[in-house]
Amino acid sequence: MTGKAYDHSPVQILESDFSFLDSLPGMACKITLDKSGQLGFPYVSEGSMDLLGVKPVDLSRRPDLLLGLLHRDDEKSFHKSMLSSVKHASAWNWEGRIVMPGSGDIKWINLRARYHNTDAGGTHWKGFVVNITQSKQAELELKESRQRLGELSSHIEFIKEEERTRIAREIHDEIGAHLTALKMDLSWLARRLESEALLEKTQDMANLLDEAGRAANNLVHSLRPGSLDCFGIVATVEIEAREFSKRTGIPCKIVKSDDHLDLTDEQSITLFRVFQETLNNIMKHASAKHVQVEILSEDRRRVELVVSDDGCGFNEEARNKPRSFGLRGIQERIHQLGGKVAIASRPGQGTRIAVSLPL
Repeated sequence: MTGKAYDHSPVQILESDFSFLDSLPGMACKITLDKSGQLGFPYVSEGSMDLLGVKPVDLSRRPDLLLGLLHRDDEKSFHKSMLSSVKHASAWNWEGRIVMPGSGDIKWINLRARYHNTDAGGTHWKGFVVNITQSKQAELELKESRQRLGELSSHIEFIKEEERTRIAREIHDEIGAHLTALKMDLSWLARRLESEALLEKTQDMANLLDEAGRAANNLVHSLRPGSLDCFGIVATVEIEAREFSKRTGIPCKIVKSDDHLDLTDEQSITLFRVFQETLNNIMKHASAKHVQVEILSEDRRRVELVVSDDGCGFNEEARNKPRSFGLRGIQERIHQLGGKVAIASRPGQGTRIAVSLPL
């Protein structure tokens, strides 16, 4: 089909300017905006029928037909992008939905128009409009899929925390009680033995029971620290930092703005897990000599946890390696609660991990 120019304004356009575009999918057009704010289409290619369901001649005669097709939720962005192009004398780029005449089907379109000039007659653009429905649907499906995956991840973390709490309670209440009873029975037995060999054996058994008790307490703490429920996140971070220093010999300095922060249970356990993961990474990979931990409240609106070390650091490639689940887990946990994560590191210059949550 040969192209035809539909010209109903004082602006004259040669048919050859756009005719070669008639064979392409989409709609080529020249757009004007006069001083009174009226939109015009001095030229519309044949593609308008397939794209908009409007004949080129009709759109040229009645530019308001396009405005009538705009989805009401996208009308504001259409006009805003147009006026921004006029104000800054820049390209006009817009994507949004239109409602097809007759069928009422929703179609996504993308308008890209080069700013031409503004003169006494108004502003002029030359551009192209294409159908992006398929790619937009794929984008929305991907976004929805990611949202569902995030919700699933959040639900799995919730179930894991519930299970950890249950196991910790059972270890504390059941196994802890049994170990205490065994210790008491062994003490009773030792008082009635006269053989030095048997007394020495009972002492060895008592020592084993003490070690089992300490192991059970450590396991309970790693599953669900009791201090979190009793004293809050600040005290729990301090306790965890001291235990880290005992295990590794690495000094851990604490900087805090408050002794108590009013967090939800989910926020508290999330910050604690992030802190655990960060210390675990430092112990495994950093070769650090000093660690600083800051837990701060910003005007009672946000809580920020910052962990810095002077270790070996890492580059972007190491951070993005396929099995780098620790840092990804931190980001996923914090983002699920509407928080932010900032990770800064360079080889030989240490690492700084900062997370913040809204209060």
